[in-house]
Amino acid sequence: MFVFNRRLLIILLVMFFGMVLWMAYFFYFHTDGRGHVLREADSPAAEARGQQLLGRADNLLNQRQYDAAKTLLDSLRDADLNPAMFIADDALEQRFDTLRRRRFREKAAQQ
Repeated sequence: MFVFNRRLLIILLVMFFGMVLWMAYFFYFHTDGRGHVLREADSPAAEARGQQLLGRADNLLNQRQYDAAKTLLDSLRDADLNPAMFIADDALEQRFDTLRRRRFREKAAQQ
């Protein structure tokens, strides 16, 4: 009975250390150091399509068409479901932050 418990304990310890090593590997090589998982485009064409749409959103923001820009950015949230298009989460988040800041500044300037 004691041999069985010792084997079980060794198996559990090996599994625990294996899990810790796998988590460390994943965190070091697959995240940006802050816990955000890094994704890469499947193809350069997919990345180019995503950049085109982000460029269109930038143009709308520069033209102060905030409602149209928000609609476009909202439609891009699930762009990763389409394998023919790639948009980095950070780039999309940055556009949303810019939209919020510009709307706030414009409302503050009107008051």
